[in-house]
Formats: sequence, C-alpha cells, structure tokens
Amino acid sequence: MAAAAPATPAAPATAPPAGVVFIGKIPSSVTKPTLTEFLTPAGAVKRVVIKKPRRVESVLYAFAEFEDAASAPKAIEMLNGKELGGAAIVVEAARNQFPKRHFNRKRKPAAGAPAAAPGDKPRRRGRRFRNGGQRRPRRFVDAPISKDVAYVGNLPYIVDEEHMKDIFEGCKFVEARVVRRARDNRSKGFGFVTFASEEDRAEAIKLVDGSVVEGRKIHVSPARERVERPKKEEAAPAAAAAAAPAPAAN
Repeated sequence: MAAAAPATPAAPATAPPAGVVFIGKIPSSVTKPTLTEFLTPAGAVKRVVIKKPRRVESVLYAFAEFEDAASAPKAIEMLNGKELGGAAIVVEAARNQFPKRHFNRKRKPAAGAPAAAPGDKPRRRGRRFRNGGQRRPRRFVDAPISKDVAYVGNLPYIVDEEHMKDIFEGCKFVEARVVRRARDNRSKGFGFVTFASEEDRAEAIKLVDGSVVEGRKIHVSPARERVERPKKEEAAPAAAAAAAPAPAAN
C-alpha cells in the first residue's frame, strides 16, 4: 500500500502583498517625484501611484512598490509618522495588490463589425442617472441624540480599538469601537464610545475633543441614535395615501 503524500499547507488568504506599502494623509502639494525621493532611504522604489479621494480635496493617498520586498517593512519602521509637505503621513502595509493603472485604450472592433467612418466619434460609456443626468442627493434621517454614546470622527486609519481606549484613558467609558468596512475590515475613519452616563460623556468630550492623534485632529461629539429607514414596500403605500385627495365634506 502506497504511503499518502504529505498535505501541503495552504497559503493564508489575506497575506499582504510583498514589497507594497500604503501611504496616507499626503498633502495635495506633494508630487510623485517628491514622494519617491521620500521613500528612497528605505530602498529602491519600483513604482508609485498617487490617488485622490472623492470627498477630500486637500489629502492624497498612494501605493508604492519597492524592488526588494524587504524594503517595505523597513519603510514602515523608518517613515511612518514622518513629516512630508508639512504633515505627518502614514506608512503601513498594503492590504491589496498594487493597483493597476487605467489608460484610455482604443477598443478593437469585433470580428465582422463595420469599420467606423473617419468623422464618427467614439461612443462614451459611463454611468447614467434618471433625474436629468445628475446624482440624487442623499437623504438623511433626523435621528434623536443618544444619551450615553459619543461619536469620534477624523480618526487615523491605523487606530484600532486598543488605541481608542488609550485615547480615552482617564474617562469613564464602557466600550470603544472603530467602525470598519465589511469587505476588508479596514477602518472607515470614525468610531463610537459608550459611557455609563450622559455626565461622563460630557466630561470626555471636553477632555478629548480637538486632541491630535497621529497628526490628525479628532472630533468628539454626542452621537445620534440609529434609525431604521422604512423599506420601499412600506414607504410606497404611505406615499400613495399622502398623495390621495381628501374626501369632500357633505
């Protein structure tokens, strides 16, 4: 009877990419050559991609890949928290692979398709909206103020629950949590802290609000209670009833 072959250990599914680092909180005045020169002391840089968030105009983020994979942890140790362009930037291990650059490449015509005329313009393909080509404004629910929960905003992405507890050290809190994305467990940049009473929350807001954490000024304020939005099936009959004309008086 032949001996069974030894099982090969499976590679971890969430292994970070080798040689790639994430750089956050980059001022908008920083250029690609400047960022490359900033990362060079840790090792030879293979490529750098700088991106701009949709909702924050004054801050950029980037991904950098080193020629030697051992330079990535060295860059995190040397450059995390260092000042660049007048702000302390964040350098941490990238959770995703190096992003691919997108170029405006001409699509090849399908086999058998008629050739385009010289004066024809290529068809633009993009997202369409029903209300005249504009994005609909987001509707917010006016929820009541919570009695014992505080909202903590503008948190650095490297702050976790243990760091949150250190921030509120000396305050009488019950629980501190950071809100994370479900797809990759990455911080969303804000969190909530639960206190035993409203008085304890007011004292913590006076003590912590406006303090600087990892180069960012955090904001602490009373949180609003979570309100469930009505579903479309429930909202449709209510809207129809409101739009119906009132019965005439006899």
